Amino acid sequence: MPHSTHPSIRLTGDGSPTLQLPDCEVTYHSIHGALTEAQHVFIEHGIASLDLPLNAPIQVLEVGFGTGLNAALTMVWARDHHRTVHYRGLEPHPLPSSLWDDFPWEKWPSEVSACMKRLHGIAMNTTASIFGENTFRWDQISIEDDLKTEGMYDVVFYDAFAPSHQPELWNHDLFRSLRQSVRPGGILVTYCAKGVVRRNLMAAGWDVCSLPGPPGKKEMLRAVNHPVDRFNVRVYGLILDETGDRVLVCNERLKDGSYAQKFPGGGVEFGEGVLEAWWRESQEELGCQPAMKSAQLFHTADPFVRSAFRKEEQVIALYYLFQMQSDQDTTWTEEPASSPGGEPQVKVSWKCWRTLDYRTFRFLTDQTAVQKLQMRSGELNL
Repeated sequence: MPHSTHPSIRLTGDGSPTLQLPDCEVTYHSIHGALTEAQHVFIEHGIASLDLPLNAPIQVLEVGFGTGLNAALTMVWARDHHRTVHYRGLEPHPLPSSLWDDFPWEKWPSEVSACMKRLHGIAMNTTASIFGENTFRWDQISIEDDLKTEGMYDVVFYDAFAPSHQPELWNHDLFRSLRQSVRPGGILVTYCAKGVVRRNLMAAGWDVCSLPGPPGKKEMLRAVNHPVDRFNVRVYGLILDETGDRVLVCNERLKDGSYAQKFPGGGVEFGEGVLEAWWRESQEELGCQPAMKSAQLFHTADPFVRSAFRKEEQVIALYYLFQMQSDQDTTWTEEPASSPGGEPQVKVSWKCWRTLDYRTFRFLTDQTAVQKLQMRSGELNL
Protein backbone atom coordinates (compact mmCIF):
# COMPACT_ATOMS: atom_id res chain seq x y z
CA MET A 1 0.00 0.00 0.00
CA PRO A 2 1.68 3.25 -1.07
CA HIS A 3 2.15 5.83 1.67
CA SER A 4 1.93 9.50 0.73
CA THR A 5 2.84 10.41 4.31
CA HIS A 6 3.95 8.37 7.27
CA PRO A 7 1.34 6.39 9.16
CA SER A 8 0.64 7.75 12.61
CA ILE A 9 1.32 5.90 15.85
CA ARG A 10 -1.74 4.82 17.79
CA LEU A 11 -1.96 3.10 21.17
CA THR A 12 -4.39 0.19 21.33
CA GLY A 13 -6.60 -1.26 24.03
CA ASP A 14 -3.92 -3.40 25.67
CA GLY A 15 -1.42 -0.51 25.78
CA SER A 16 0.64 -1.73 22.82
CA PRO A 17 1.18 0.55 19.81
CA THR A 18 0.19 0.08 16.20
CA LEU A 19 0.17 2.24 13.09
CA GLN A 20 -2.75 3.94 11.38
CA LEU A 21 -2.82 4.86 7.72
CA PRO A 22 -3.14 8.57 7.00
CA ASP A 23 -6.57 10.07 6.34
CA CYS A 24 -8.49 6.88 7.24
CA GLU A 25 -9.30 4.58 10.15
CA VAL A 26 -7.31 1.61 8.79
CA THR A 27 -4.78 0.27 11.30
CA TYR A 28 -2.10 -2.42 11.07
CA HIS A 29 -3.46 -4.23 14.12
CA SER A 30 -6.62 -4.27 16.18
CA ILE A 31 -7.35 -1.08 18.09
CA HIS A 32 -8.65 -3.34 20.89
CA GLY A 33 -5.14 -4.68 21.45
CA ALA A 34 -2.41 -5.08 18.85
CA LEU A 35 -0.24 -7.43 20.89
CA THR A 36 -3.21 -9.44 22.16
CA GLU A 37 -4.64 -9.91 18.66
CA ALA A 38 -1.35 -11.03 17.14
CA GLN A 39 -0.68 -13.46 19.98
CA HIS A 40 -4.21 -14.91 19.82
CA VAL A 41 -4.61 -15.26 16.05
CA PHE A 42 -1.15 -16.04 14.74
CA ILE A 43 0.63 -17.69 17.65
CA GLU A 44 -1.98 -19.52 19.76
CA HIS A 45 -4.30 -20.52 16.91
CA GLY A 46 -1.60 -20.50 14.25
CA ILE A 47 1.91 -21.80 14.70
CA ALA A 48 1.34 -23.25 18.18
CA SER A 49 -1.57 -25.35 16.90
CA LEU A 50 0.48 -27.20 14.27
CA ASP A 51 0.83 -30.95 14.66
CA LEU A 52 4.42 -31.50 13.56
CA PRO A 53 7.31 -33.55 14.99
CA LEU A 54 9.34 -31.54 17.47
CA ASN A 55 12.46 -31.84 15.33
CA ALA A 56 10.73 -30.69 12.14
CA PRO A 57 11.47 -27.11 11.02
CA ILE A 58 8.35 -24.98 10.57
CA GLN A 59 7.93 -23.03 7.35
CA VAL A 60 5.93 -19.82 7.89
CA LEU A 61 4.63 -17.41 5.26
CA GLU A 62 3.21 -14.06 6.30
CA VAL A 63 1.11 -12.11 3.82
CA GLY A 64 1.35 -8.49 4.94
CA PHE A 65 4.54 -8.18 7.00
CA GLY A 66 3.62 -4.65 8.09
CA THR A 67 5.22 -3.68 11.41
CA GLY A 68 6.89 -7.07 11.91
CA LEU A 69 4.99 -7.80 15.14
CA ASN A 70 3.81 -11.25 14.04
CA ALA A 71 7.33 -12.22 12.99
CA ALA A 72 8.85 -11.04 16.28
CA LEU A 73 6.30 -12.95 18.34
CA THR A 74 6.96 -16.04 16.23
CA MET A 75 10.71 -15.85 16.75
CA VAL A 76 10.30 -15.41 20.50
CA TRP A 77 7.89 -18.38 20.57
CA ALA A 78 10.32 -20.53 18.57
CA ARG A 79 13.19 -19.72 20.93
CA ASP A 80 11.12 -20.41 24.04
CA HIS A 81 9.77 -23.72 22.66
CA HIS A 82 13.07 -24.88 21.17
CA ARG A 83 11.64 -25.02 17.66
CA THR A 84 13.26 -24.16 14.36
CA VAL A 85 11.29 -21.70 12.24
CA HIS A 86 12.01 -20.45 8.74
CA TYR A 87 9.95 -17.29 8.38
CA ARG A 88 9.20 -15.42 5.20
CA GLY A 89 7.24 -12.17 5.14
CA LEU A 90 5.84 -10.51 2.04
CA GLU A 91 5.41 -6.75 1.99
CA PRO A 92 5.20 -4.97 -1.37
CA HIS A 93 5.13 -1.57 0.34
CA PRO A 94 7.53 -1.62 3.30
CA LEU A 95 7.32 1.09 5.90
CA PRO A 96 9.97 3.84 5.73
CA SER A 97 12.90 3.21 8.07
CA SER A 98 12.61 6.73 9.50
CA LEU A 99 9.25 5.77 10.99
CA TRP A 100 10.98 3.71 13.68
CA ASP A 101 13.04 6.61 15.00
CA ASP A 102 10.21 7.88 17.21
CA PHE A 103 8.37 4.58 17.68
CA PRO A 104 7.45 3.92 21.36
CA TRP A 105 9.38 0.65 21.67
CA GLU A 106 8.98 0.78 25.45
CA LYS A 107 5.28 0.01 25.02
CA TRP A 108 6.17 -3.51 23.83
CA PRO A 109 7.56 -6.29 26.03
CA SER A 110 11.33 -5.84 25.95
CA GLU A 111 12.05 -9.14 24.16
CA VAL A 112 9.50 -8.31 21.44
CA SER A 113 10.93 -4.82 20.94
CA ALA A 114 14.46 -6.20 20.71
CA CYS A 115 13.43 -8.79 18.14
CA MET A 116 11.45 -6.28 16.06
CA LYS A 117 14.44 -3.92 15.95
CA ARG A 118 16.63 -6.79 14.83
CA LEU A 119 14.19 -7.84 12.09
CA HIS A 120 13.95 -4.29 10.74
CA GLY A 121 17.73 -4.14 10.60
CA ILE A 122 17.87 -6.99 8.09
CA ALA A 123 18.21 -5.95 4.49
CA MET A 124 15.24 -6.55 2.21
CA ASN A 125 15.34 -9.73 0.06
CA THR A 126 18.04 -11.39 2.16
CA THR A 127 17.90 -14.29 4.64
CA ALA A 128 19.36 -13.89 8.13
CA SER A 129 19.65 -16.13 11.19
CA ILE A 130 17.61 -15.20 14.25
CA PHE A 131 18.02 -17.03 17.59
CA GLY A 132 20.26 -19.85 16.38
CA GLU A 133 18.86 -21.93 13.51
CA ASN A 134 15.73 -19.81 13.07
CA THR A 135 15.84 -17.79 9.87
CA PHE A 136 13.97 -14.74 8.68
CA ARG A 137 13.49 -13.18 5.28
CA TRP A 138 11.21 -10.45 4.03
CA ASP A 139 10.64 -9.70 0.39
CA GLN A 140 9.31 -6.59 -1.29
CA ILE A 141 6.83 -8.47 -3.46
CA SER A 142 3.11 -9.17 -3.39
CA ILE A 143 1.52 -12.54 -2.72
CA GLU A 144 0.44 -12.72 -6.39
CA ASP A 145 4.14 -12.71 -7.40
CA ASP A 146 5.19 -15.36 -4.88
CA LEU A 147 2.97 -18.40 -5.42
CA LYS A 148 5.42 -20.60 -7.28
CA THR A 149 6.48 -23.38 -4.90
CA GLU A 150 4.04 -26.24 -4.20
CA GLY A 151 3.67 -27.69 -0.72
CA MET A 152 6.34 -25.52 0.88
CA TYR A 153 4.66 -23.79 3.82
CA ASP A 154 3.28 -25.26 7.05
CA VAL A 155 1.33 -22.18 8.14
CA VAL A 156 0.25 -18.96 6.49
CA PHE A 157 -0.35 -15.82 8.53
CA TYR A 158 -2.86 -13.91 6.40
CA ASP A 159 -2.60 -10.37 7.77
CA ALA A 160 -3.44 -8.19 4.79
CA PHE A 161 -5.60 -5.12 5.29
CA ALA A 162 -9.33 -5.85 5.52
CA PRO A 163 -11.39 -6.78 2.42
CA SER A 164 -13.02 -3.35 2.51
CA HIS A 165 -9.59 -1.78 1.96
CA GLN A 166 -7.83 -4.42 -0.17
CA PRO A 167 -10.55 -6.61 -1.75
CA GLU A 168 -8.16 -7.95 -4.39
CA LEU A 169 -6.27 -9.88 -1.69
CA TRP A 170 -9.28 -11.88 -0.50
CA ASN A 171 -10.60 -13.58 -3.64
CA HIS A 172 -10.93 -17.33 -4.14
CA ASP A 173 -8.47 -17.49 -7.06
CA LEU A 174 -5.71 -16.17 -4.81
CA PHE A 175 -6.70 -18.50 -1.99
CA ARG A 176 -6.65 -21.45 -4.41
CA SER A 177 -3.13 -20.63 -5.58
CA LEU A 178 -2.07 -20.11 -1.99
CA ARG A 179 -3.41 -23.55 -0.98
CA GLN A 180 -1.11 -25.14 -3.55
CA SER A 181 1.84 -23.56 -1.74
CA VAL A 182 0.84 -25.14 1.57
CA ARG A 183 1.67 -28.74 2.43
CA PRO A 184 -1.19 -31.23 3.01
CA GLY A 185 -2.41 -30.65 6.54
CA GLY A 186 -0.97 -27.13 6.64
CA ILE A 187 -3.07 -24.21 7.83
CA LEU A 188 -3.94 -20.59 7.14
CA VAL A 189 -5.05 -18.27 9.94
CA THR A 190 -6.52 -14.82 9.66
CA TYR A 191 -8.16 -12.28 11.93
CA CYS A 192 -10.89 -11.71 9.31
CA ALA A 193 -14.08 -13.75 9.67
CA LYS A 194 -16.28 -12.05 7.06
CA GLY A 195 -18.71 -14.31 5.21
CA VAL A 196 -17.19 -13.49 1.83
CA VAL A 197 -13.74 -14.52 3.07
CA ARG A 198 -15.05 -17.81 4.46
CA ARG A 199 -16.90 -18.57 1.22
CA ASN A 200 -13.88 -17.72 -0.93
CA LEU A 201 -11.61 -19.93 1.18
CA MET A 202 -14.08 -22.80 0.93
CA ALA A 203 -14.46 -22.33 -2.83
CA ALA A 204 -10.66 -22.52 -3.06
CA GLY A 205 -10.65 -25.95 -1.39
CA TRP A 206 -9.76 -25.04 2.18
CA ASP A 207 -11.54 -26.69 5.11
CA VAL A 208 -12.60 -23.64 7.12
CA CYS A 209 -13.68 -23.30 10.73
CA SER A 210 -14.48 -20.35 12.96
CA LEU A 211 -12.63 -19.90 16.23
CA PRO A 212 -13.17 -17.42 19.05
CA GLY A 213 -11.71 -14.09 18.06
CA PRO A 214 -9.43 -11.75 19.98
CA PRO A 215 -10.89 -8.86 22.01
CA GLY A 216 -13.22 -6.77 19.88
CA LYS A 217 -13.92 -9.60 17.40
CA LYS A 218 -16.39 -12.43 17.86
CA GLU A 219 -14.59 -14.83 15.51
CA MET A 220 -11.45 -15.49 13.48
CA LEU A 221 -10.85 -18.10 10.77
CA ARG A 222 -8.53 -21.07 10.51
CA ALA A 223 -8.38 -23.01 7.24
CA VAL A 224 -6.76 -26.43 6.76
CA ASN A 225 -5.40 -27.82 3.50
CA HIS A 226 -6.95 -31.28 3.73
CA PRO A 227 -6.04 -33.25 0.60
CA VAL A 228 -8.93 -34.46 -1.57
CA ASP A 229 -8.65 -37.88 -3.23
CA ARG A 230 -12.17 -38.81 -4.31
CA PHE A 231 -15.41 -37.42 -5.73
CA ASN A 232 -18.89 -37.70 -4.28
CA VAL A 233 -21.44 -37.13 -7.07
CA ARG A 234 -24.88 -36.22 -5.77
CA VAL A 235 -28.17 -35.47 -7.50
CA TYR A 236 -31.11 -33.56 -6.07
CA GLY A 237 -34.59 -32.62 -7.19
CA LEU A 238 -36.35 -29.26 -7.02
CA ILE A 239 -39.90 -30.60 -7.22
CA LEU A 240 -42.53 -27.95 -7.89
CA ASP A 241 -46.21 -28.61 -7.32
CA GLU A 242 -48.80 -28.55 -10.09
CA THR A 243 -49.16 -24.77 -9.93
CA GLY A 244 -45.40 -24.15 -9.78
CA ASP A 245 -45.73 -22.12 -6.58
CA ARG A 246 -44.31 -24.54 -4.04
CA VAL A 247 -41.18 -26.67 -3.82
CA LEU A 248 -40.74 -29.89 -1.87
CA VAL A 249 -38.30 -29.67 1.04
CA CYS A 250 -36.94 -32.42 3.27
CA ASN A 251 -35.94 -32.27 6.91
CA GLU A 252 -33.60 -35.19 7.45
CA ARG A 253 -31.92 -36.65 10.51
CA LEU A 254 -28.36 -37.40 9.40
CA LYS A 255 -26.06 -40.22 10.46
CA ASP A 256 -24.29 -38.00 12.97
CA GLY A 257 -27.61 -37.32 14.73
CA SER A 258 -27.98 -33.76 13.48
CA TYR A 259 -30.84 -32.42 11.36
CA ALA A 260 -30.62 -30.68 8.01
CA GLN A 261 -33.09 -28.94 5.74
CA LYS A 262 -32.31 -30.05 2.21
CA PHE A 263 -33.85 -31.06 -1.10
CA PRO A 264 -34.77 -34.68 -1.93
CA GLY A 265 -31.86 -36.62 -3.37
CA GLY A 266 -28.55 -38.24 -2.55
CA GLY A 267 -25.43 -39.92 -3.82
CA VAL A 268 -24.95 -41.59 -7.20
CA GLU A 269 -23.84 -45.19 -6.78
CA PHE A 270 -21.34 -47.03 -8.99
CA GLY A 271 -22.90 -48.33 -12.20
CA GLU A 272 -25.83 -45.91 -11.87
CA GLY A 273 -26.81 -43.03 -14.13
CA VAL A 274 -27.56 -39.62 -12.65
CA LEU A 275 -31.30 -39.72 -13.28
CA GLU A 276 -31.43 -43.35 -12.22
CA ALA A 277 -29.94 -42.27 -8.91
CA TRP A 278 -32.51 -39.50 -8.59
CA TRP A 279 -35.48 -41.82 -9.11
CA ARG A 280 -34.06 -44.33 -6.63
CA GLU A 281 -33.52 -41.59 -4.05
CA SER A 282 -37.03 -40.22 -4.60
CA GLN A 283 -38.47 -43.68 -3.93
CA GLU A 284 -36.37 -44.03 -0.77
CA GLU A 285 -37.04 -40.58 0.67
CA LEU A 286 -40.53 -39.83 -0.62
CA GLY A 287 -41.96 -43.35 -0.74
CA CYS A 288 -42.94 -42.87 -4.39
CA GLN A 289 -41.76 -41.71 -7.78
CA PRO A 290 -44.08 -38.79 -8.51
CA ALA A 291 -45.38 -38.30 -12.05
CA MET A 292 -43.83 -35.21 -13.64
CA LYS A 293 -44.97 -33.19 -16.60
CA SER A 294 -41.57 -31.51 -17.10
CA ALA A 295 -37.98 -31.94 -16.03
CA GLN A 296 -34.76 -30.10 -16.78
CA LEU A 297 -31.20 -29.98 -15.49
CA PHE A 298 -31.35 -26.70 -13.62
CA HIS A 299 -28.16 -26.21 -11.64
CA THR A 300 -24.67 -27.65 -11.26
CA ALA A 301 -22.67 -26.59 -8.23
CA ASP A 302 -19.67 -24.86 -9.83
CA PRO A 303 -17.33 -23.94 -6.92
CA PHE A 304 -15.26 -26.51 -5.10
CA VAL A 305 -17.31 -28.02 -2.26
CA ARG A 306 -15.84 -30.33 0.35
CA SER A 307 -18.01 -32.99 1.94
CA ALA A 308 -19.28 -31.94 5.35
CA PHE A 309 -18.69 -35.46 6.66
CA ARG A 310 -15.61 -36.77 4.84
CA LYS A 311 -12.85 -34.22 4.45
CA GLU A 312 -11.11 -36.16 1.68
CA GLU A 313 -14.17 -35.99 -0.61
CA GLN A 314 -15.16 -33.31 -3.09
CA VAL A 315 -18.90 -32.96 -3.67
CA ILE A 316 -20.21 -32.52 -7.21
CA ALA A 317 -23.92 -31.72 -7.00
CA LEU A 318 -26.51 -31.67 -9.81
CA TYR A 319 -30.01 -30.26 -9.42
CA TYR A 320 -32.95 -31.21 -11.65
CA LEU A 321 -36.07 -29.07 -11.76
CA PHE A 322 -39.33 -31.02 -11.94
CA GLN A 323 -42.98 -30.00 -12.06
CA MET A 324 -45.64 -32.44 -11.01
CA GLN A 325 -48.54 -33.41 -13.25
CA SER A 326 -50.93 -33.52 -10.29
CA ASP A 327 -50.85 -33.17 -6.51
CA GLN A 328 -53.83 -35.48 -6.00
CA ASP A 329 -51.85 -38.66 -5.37
CA THR A 330 -49.55 -37.15 -2.73
CA THR A 331 -49.98 -36.62 1.00
CA TRP A 332 -47.52 -33.77 1.38
CA THR A 333 -48.68 -30.60 3.15
CA GLU A 334 -47.08 -27.44 4.51
CA GLU A 335 -46.36 -29.27 7.78
CA PRO A 336 -43.34 -31.63 7.78
CA ALA A 337 -44.45 -35.25 7.90
CA SER A 338 -43.05 -38.64 6.97
CA SER A 339 -44.13 -39.91 3.56
CA PRO A 340 -45.83 -43.32 3.50
CA GLY A 341 -43.18 -45.87 2.63
CA GLY A 342 -40.41 -43.26 2.78
CA GLU A 343 -37.36 -43.20 5.02
CA PRO A 344 -38.42 -42.72 8.66
CA GLN A 345 -35.64 -40.18 9.25
CA VAL A 346 -36.99 -37.87 6.52
CA LYS A 347 -39.93 -35.48 6.87
CA VAL A 348 -41.30 -33.77 3.77
CA SER A 349 -43.30 -30.58 3.28
CA TRP A 350 -44.25 -27.99 0.66
CA LYS A 351 -42.69 -24.54 0.90
CA CYS A 352 -43.32 -21.43 -1.17
CA TRP A 353 -40.03 -21.21 -3.03
CA ARG A 354 -40.29 -17.45 -3.54
CA THR A 355 -40.09 -16.83 0.22
CA LEU A 356 -37.50 -19.49 1.12
CA ASP A 357 -34.57 -18.27 3.18
CA TYR A 358 -31.50 -19.96 1.71
CA ARG A 359 -29.75 -19.65 5.08
CA THR A 360 -32.10 -22.25 6.60
CA PHE A 361 -30.54 -24.91 4.35
CA ARG A 362 -27.52 -26.61 5.84
CA PHE A 363 -25.46 -27.37 2.76
CA LEU A 364 -23.82 -24.79 0.53
CA THR A 365 -24.96 -26.46 -2.69
CA ASP A 366 -28.62 -26.30 -1.56
CA GLN A 367 -28.22 -22.67 -0.56
CA THR A 368 -26.89 -21.81 -4.00
CA ALA A 369 -29.72 -23.72 -5.69
CA VAL A 370 -32.33 -21.75 -3.71
CA GLN A 371 -30.72 -18.44 -4.65
CA LYS A 372 -30.55 -19.41 -8.31
CA LEU A 373 -34.19 -20.54 -8.31
CA GLN A 374 -35.32 -17.23 -6.89
CA MET A 375 -33.13 -15.15 -9.21
CA ARG A 376 -34.34 -16.97 -12.33
CA SER A 377 -38.03 -17.17 -11.49
CA GLY A 378 -39.00 -15.22 -14.58
CA GLU A 379 -36.93 -17.43 -16.90
CA LEU A 380 -38.34 -20.81 -15.84
CA ASN A 381 -39.92 -22.77 -18.65
CA LEU A 382 -42.25 -25.21 -16.92
